[in-house]
Amino acid sequence: MPKKKKKIAICHYRVGGTDGVSLEIAKRKEILEKHGCVVHLIAGARSKGADHIIKELEWDDGVVPIIKENGFIHFRRKDLSAKELKSKMNKIVYAILDKLNFIQLKEKYDHVLIHNLFSFGGHIAASKAFVKWIKKFQIPTLATHHDFYWERKEFQLFRDGYLKNFMEKYMPPKSKYIKHVVINSLAQRELKKRRFIDSEVMPDVFDFNQPVWTKDTFNKEFCKEFAINQNDLLILQATRVIPRKAIELSIAFAAELQKQIHSLRGQKLYNGKKINGKTNVVLIIAGYAEDEKREYLFKLKNLAFEKRICAKFIANHVKARRKFSQGIKTYSLWDAYAYADLITFPSLWEGWGNQFIEGIFARKPIVMYEYPVYKADIKKEGYNIIALKSNDDDPIKIINGLYELPQKSIDKAVRQTLRWLVGKHTNEKITKNFRIGQKHHDYSILEDFLVEKLEL
Repeated sequence: MPKKKKKIAICHYRVGGTDGVSLEIAKRKEILEKHGCVVHLIAGARSKGADHIIKELEWDDGVVPIIKENGFIHFRRKDLSAKELKSKMNKIVYAILDKLNFIQLKEKYDHVLIHNLFSFGGHIAASKAFVKWIKKFQIPTLATHHDFYWERKEFQLFRDGYLKNFMEKYMPPKSKYIKHVVINSLAQRELKKRRFIDSEVMPDVFDFNQPVWTKDTFNKEFCKEFAINQNDLLILQATRVIPRKAIELSIAFAAELQKQIHSLRGQKLYNGKKINGKTNVVLIIAGYAEDEKREYLFKLKNLAFEKRICAKFIANHVKARRKFSQGIKTYSLWDAYAYADLITFPSLWEGWGNQFIEGIFARKPIVMYEYPVYKADIKKEGYNIIALKSNDDDPIKIINGLYELPQKSIDKAVRQTLRWLVGKHTNEKITKNFRIGQKHHDYSILEDFLVEKLEL
């Protein structure tokens, strides 16, 4: 008798984007469908490709940001009394719960995969709704925490005892129906220390068996569309535009590289591109900025102007998938990687780092800041990268709301980059990086994990 197809719901605030959590959800969906599962996505209204929309799941719409700003001292907002805050939270909880109950009665899911709903401080009411839903229907659940609210300074101080107790009960919850998964060892230790909750580590993975990202008939106009010359040196910053990504360090790096690019005139890069007297350094910023982070985006644009670096902000033309509609072409992030000569990844903090493994797969040199999780979990795997920070004695500063490294750190990274760009061993290094990434972070790692946990 054929095995019954399992029906699985994957839940998040928003799906279908190019952010790290959306990408990880897409990977799980692909793997589960490969194993014959029926997979539905449950998310908020701004999602692309969700099977069930719950508008109250949006973390930056309606009353949700008001709850956040009244609940945490960092935001200095007190237009709701403690009683009103609790009332509005419960109203959201039960609005979400009613819709979840209706969905489960219709769909009868065998398993649920939760992503960040029990760990993100921006929409705490959602966590209680999902805990009650899971308990009511006794649904076996894997809860993956990509990051925790306590890792962000704005969520570390609660307004009152009610909020404190709420967070301890639901963020994340203890439940016999919920197994917890984190993406790095630092989070695993902290979760055990703070909540006495055991968890397993499942780092980000990537499909290393997919076709290589190349220049093709669809993306052949990529450079022309963004006014990039054939011999320009392209640096790709693929992350979202948010302050912890420290994109200003990429701008500072690109500005210094522009000053020195003439030293490579007449030489061929590792990928065959020839540098000439007209070569400019072009920084492609492909990620989008959340509405609440627009001020940071403006600061980056001003900084690029001040440093006279050619920066292309192309988020409106880059989505999760390629598309051609009504004469307008939308590229995927992979098209940008195909044209990049160099990747910058200067994040100061990452739960793991999707863009790092993308750069490894794309076989590009990576200029990066060695953030804590990289140093704790990833560096030991043996990758060859260009470090933006030469040692722990080089303090990073915040000036006018933007991060700055000592100039000697930028200079050292630029000198190393120039050597990499024309080095005869560069292709060997990036191929070795690819093999290391494939060994430790291929889809098969996640696939084996899901097969075991969901009994596929």
